[in-house]
Amino acid sequence: MDYLGQFKGKFIGIMDWQDCHKLFDKLINASNDWYIYNTLINIPSDTAESEEFINQIHQIKDILNKEHKERYCGIVYVDNIDEPSFVKVFHPKNIGKACGGSENPPLPRWLISKTQPVDVMDSKSKGNESGLFSKLLRF
Repeated sequence: MDYLGQFKGKFIGIMDWQDCHKLFDKLINASNDWYIYNTLINIPSDTAESEEFINQIHQIKDILNKEHKERYCGIVYVDNIDEPSFVKVFHPKNIGKACGGSENPPLPRWLISKTQPVDVMDSKSKGNESGLFSKLLRF
């Protein structure tokens, strides 16, 4: 499956902080061949070096721990909890209705994947046709 197919695929929401930390530990323990795409910065063309990947995961964890003061996580999503290959992490200050209850949910801040990223900003704008007719035809 291509990157956009994975991006739009099914994900499991991580609700428990302990499960979130276990997921991040799992990523750190298998730190090779990952792309980290910060959607506010340029799309990476190469996988992160292991040390850089680990540093970025720690930075993301620090941001979540400092800025998301909820009893539950709820802003980290993974394609497969046992063998992750795609993780979406929303920034605590820009979550809106991240669970998909919104017509135009916010983009995740970080996309961590085994597949080389493409521009998700462009794909979001293509999928936002307005009007009743286009909404009725959406499956």
